[in-house]
Amino acid sequence: MQQPLSYVGRITHRADGEARRVAILEATLRLIVKEGVRGVRHRAVATEAQVPLASTTYYFKDIKDLISDALTYFAEKTLWMNNTLEQKSFQLLEMLEADSELIAPDKVAAHLTDFLCEHIQTQVNHRDDRILEVAFHEEALRNPALAEAIQLLDNGFIQTIEQFFAALGSNTANADAHQLLGLIRWVEYQSVISGELDSDFLQQTVGACIDKILRVIK
Repeated sequence: MQQPLSYVGRITHRADGEARRVAILEATLRLIVKEGVRGVRHRAVATEAQVPLASTTYYFKDIKDLISDALTYFAEKTLWMNNTLEQKSFQLLEMLEADSELIAPDKVAAHLTDFLCEHIQTQVNHRDDRILEVAFHEEALRNPALAEAIQLLDNGFIQTIEQFFAALGSNTANADAHQLLGLIRWVEYQSVISGELDSDFLQQTVGACIDKILRVIK
């Protein structure tokens, strides 16, 4: 389960104020995709959002707050993709617990591989989101507050994967989780920068990783 982040900028309870705040955050994300995090400036965001410059400084006292809230907003927008993978994976566990013969052990790897390949394909299809993901991780190297938020999100992903492998009986669930998340991120990154995703390569790469993990569990 993805860990929730908190907004640090000014929050409004008025509908028109909330709409303007969201417009500013959307504009910030578009600027990051086009120019990187270093392109985020109050004036540039105001122009992109088509709002008065005073609006950006009203909701966000400095650029770091704006970038931090843009990450939180981005995480909320993309939560559904990771939730879908999580639901499918734990549904598989429930099926195995209900009837161990319903899905033969040697087919578990195939099911997991299919779930993961579908997830990666969906992620890669959302190219701008992957650009944002990498941009936020890179900016976290310079911004301690952002690094803390990024670690909170990543740890949430790791914990979910770890819980899954632990439920399967792994004694190295934490290491398994890091290995799998690292592979997912690497394949997504390579696919986005190359502009293509070879389905056979994806199936073989993810399948080999899952086979290796499950072989140890067995």
